[in-house]
Amino acid sequence: MGKPISDQVVVITGASSGVGRETALRCARKGATVVITARNEEALRAVNNEIAHDGSHVMAIPADMADWHQVQRVAQQVVERFGRIDTWVNNAAVGVYGTFSQVPVDEFRRVMDVNLLGQVYGAKAALPHLKKEGGTLIGIGASSSLLPTPLQSAYTASAFALKGLYDTLRLEQQHERSGVNVSLILPSMVDTPFFEHAKTYLGVKPAPFSPVYEAGAVADAILHAAQRPVRDLNVGAGGLLALAERIWPRLTDAYIRRVSFTGQLSDQPKSPSGPNNLWRPVPGPGAIGGGYRSLPVEPYSWIQTHPAVRNAVAGVALSAVVLPAIGLGLAALVLPAAGFAIRRRGAARFALPFAAFAVRRAQRRACVAETAAPGRGGRLLSRILVR
Repeated sequence: MGKPISDQVVVITGASSGVGRETALRCARKGATVVITARNEEALRAVNNEIAHDGSHVMAIPADMADWHQVQRVAQQVVERFGRIDTWVNNAAVGVYGTFSQVPVDEFRRVMDVNLLGQVYGAKAALPHLKKEGGTLIGIGASSSLLPTPLQSAYTASAFALKGLYDTLRLEQQHERSGVNVSLILPSMVDTPFFEHAKTYLGVKPAPFSPVYEAGAVADAILHAAQRPVRDLNVGAGGLLALAERIWPRLTDAYIRRVSFTGQLSDQPKSPSGPNNLWRPVPGPGAIGGGYRSLPVEPYSWIQTHPAVRNAVAGVALSAVVLPAIGLGLAALVLPAAGFAIRRRGAARFALPFAAFAVRRAQRRACVAETAAPGRGGRLLSRILVR
């Protein structure tokens, strides 16, 4: 188990809204020293004031994660003020909705600059300081890190790249024995302003397809990873869908194709020129939720973060799947042998021992029925002998 969150200096990027904002508030409530960064200075001040009002230590630093020099400056200012960084959360992201042919090259590149290179810059800036503290680097990917997501080609490409990035970083840190824990959080659809802020070529405002979870479910997973070493942590049903993709790829592709092209469309018109945060932040105080119907309980990550429950579920899965599979395997071995014996010796000769056993048992029962004494005791003796 790592350092308690109450003793940590935690840096959270993309903290002006959504998951980043909720994570900052929860870290502060747990007693952490929180550093928040985002492009939207108005929203950043709102989060800063809310945390400071509760008496927690907080520092707000406006920055664009797609700019390496600005990210470097964030890390330097944190260390100059607080002396260390214990956990760095790479959370900033943008999106463009549309088919691959609809999204211009410069906008595709912008998504990669923010979502992928922004996390590369964050890791580069944070790792030297995390190594001194044996800290934790947390990346926020998505279920799209494991699954294709039509109408989000740029976002999906960046998400897949993040999976490779953090898996590689984890192995390198283990090889160096740096003491740095590297975790990747993989949320499914979450109720945040991401969809309202995304640029769209769909003709309508994009929307998440069900099931949708509250931002707090992802924040809880981040806090867990900040205190306990964890590899990947799926939040929501996307992890199960990714497992299905490995086992039944064509069936899963058919399901994704069915839900993606209609399930991501709202009934609210929006043009490509509508308000979006691709190149600059959307003005306003920011928010955590996006106004979508969401589930307050997310069982998948909860099971993963509770070892006793996880082991119990694994035991049930073992009983329900593995043991029957072993039985089928034994049957597959025994039945061919029986068939071979029947073909070799003939059906009649193979069945003869079983027929003889049945005849002897019938004769024994007849004998007992004739000799058993009448009355309750005789009937009991008869039952015992027959058995």
